[in-house]
Amino acid sequence: MNKLLEVRNLTKSFAQPLGASHMLWQNVNFALGYGENMSICGESGSGKSTLLFALGRLEDVQSGKIFFEGKEVTDEKSSNIKGIRYIFQHYQLVNELDVYENIVLPCYMQRCPVDAKLLKLLLETLKLESLQHRMPAYLSGGERQRIAIARALITQPKLLLADEPTGSLDEDSGRQVMDLLFYVCKTLGTSFILVTHNISFAKETNHVFYLKQGTLLNEEG
Repeated sequence: MNKLLEVRNLTKSFAQPLGASHMLWQNVNFALGYGENMSICGESGSGKSTLLFALGRLEDVQSGKIFFEGKEVTDEKSSNIKGIRYIFQHYQLVNELDVYENIVLPCYMQRCPVDAKLLKLLLETLKLESLQHRMPAYLSGGERQRIAIARALITQPKLLLADEPTGSLDEDSGRQVMDLLFYVCKTLGTSFILVTHNISFAKETNHVFYLKQGTLLNEEG
């Protein structure tokens, strides 16, 4: 497999009162190829989101190595890694900006031009064309999450890290968002890692992993 992301023996712990240390997860190993997707499931508090944030370098780890496109990025800051973007459960849109401005914001922050063809594709695919000049306060949760997806993809990342993207949505809205996420990522060739409690969504990904008692197991494990 041509590896986009490779993780070797990743371990994370955190300090508890009185100097004790709690092991969140240890010896995490997996690889993800270009254009592939995978899901990470587990109980609340098992460390799924923390693992996702560690992969994109928003969280530190105690030991192990992370490789992105063949380069070790274990000690890199998130802002220094090009090609990885996030989608969060609570959208994190800028309320003072309209839909169009929220979507293209990463381009301005990275001082790169907006790809007009890609923008058009995202607006059409995610059904946002008629909402471009609306403010986030006047949109539904499903619409806000679709905007967050478009914003994450506007700079054409190689890898998308999605943390419970349907966690704040009702069942129908969540299904629509996931259908669109799968479709647009396949269209663009973008790999993604999905953290979710929804097993049916998880089983639609190429690889399903479960985080149990500090160990990451594949579906057969």
